Amino acid sequence: MLYKTARNLAKLVINIRFKVKVRGQENIPDGACILAMNHTSNFDPLFVGSYTPRKMNIMAKEELFKSKFGSYALRDFGAFPVKRGEADLKSLKHTLKLLKNGELFAIFFEGTRSKTGEIQDPKKGIGFIAAKSKAPVVPTYIYGTKNGWFQKAGVIFGEPITFEEGISYEEIALKMKEEIEKLKNA
Repeated sequence: MLYKTARNLAKLVINIRFKVKVRGQENIPDGACILAMNHTSNFDPLFVGSYTPRKMNIMAKEELFKSKFGSYALRDFGAFPVKRGEADLKSLKHTLKLLKNGELFAIFFEGTRSKTGEIQDPKKGIGFIAAKSKAPVVPTYIYGTKNGWFQKAGVIFGEPITFEEGISYEEIALKMKEEIEKLKNA
């Protein structure tokens, strides 16, 4: 209940604040899939989550889960904590379980927000998750969310990609960056 209400409220705020354009929602497959996204603003998870066809699960820095209400709300919205800067096995296992159960999982593949707006080098975690889960990865480009009121902002969901066995985690991560940069320039 809280999720649907919050999602509708977020969508309303986003549509008031920005001139929204969303493309490629049909590229999000049914069943397990990973949205590999760039990250420039605190609006990004709300933006993408508001325009996915089903509930999105996402890693969020553990610092956001300090208050009881905040933790409850974030978890209801599909977020779960991750310890940044280290291999957080608990969150990785949770992610793989979500994907095994056919869920939609989203990750900011750069690991943190880009201060410049440019796409940063990816973390290998996206490669690990894609390789272990074998779930299709949907490159997702978010733009304009750092802009002021009534400016253009949007999200583009690219076509899903699957990876063959034996490709390194780093190669998968770099391929995601390349695909997101293509969406940026489309």
